[in-house]
Amino acid sequence: MFDTTAILSAAVVCLAGVMSPGPNFVAVSHRAVSSSRFEAVAMVFGIAMINSLWAAMALFGLSLLVITLPWMFWSIKLMGAAYLVWFGVQLLMRSGQPHKPRGKSGLLSSFPSSLRDGIATNLANPKSMAFYASVFSGAVPTDASIQTLLSMVVMVGVISTLWYGSVALALSGDRMAALYRQSKTVVERICGVFLILLGGRQGLL
Repeated sequence: MFDTTAILSAAVVCLAGVMSPGPNFVAVSHRAVSSSRFEAVAMVFGIAMINSLWAAMALFGLSLLVITLPWMFWSIKLMGAAYLVWFGVQLLMRSGQPHKPRGKSGLLSSFPSSLRDGIATNLANPKSMAFYASVFSGAVPTDASIQTLLSMVVMVGVISTLWYGSVALALSGDRMAALYRQSKTVVERICGVFLILLGGRQGLL
């Protein structure tokens, strides 16, 4: 039996969480304006998959494993921080290079790499897991059915796909791509610095 009230309340908080600026938003936005729409959507799928994973871990108690083994959480956190800093440095290094035209060739071959980038970017932010744990701790009744729990996991994936997919579609148009080409250096330096700061903050806190 489905607990509609619990699912809706969790959906509202989840939507507010995914809409807040963070590494996922920066990564999708940059991929959308700098690459093809196909690659941006592939990255969205990767991000949504990991959001669903975090939700499943929170709902089914797998996050307790990380809580009982603090070294595991800190290892994930530090590796994630290192990845964000590396990503930011790569953007800074590429910022002065000329922009390559967005082509339509090799779309199938670019899907796996874009999907992996989305997965890696979201895995680099283990605080997402803490977010879903806090959301579901208040929204999920102790006697929630397995149908309700599974529905919440699906809900997280759907919300993530719709929001980041909307961002990808909105920013991957020709007009946005043209604006990006005009201000590529500034955009990539801002994104790079933002990711480095996020990574540094994550590694220190």
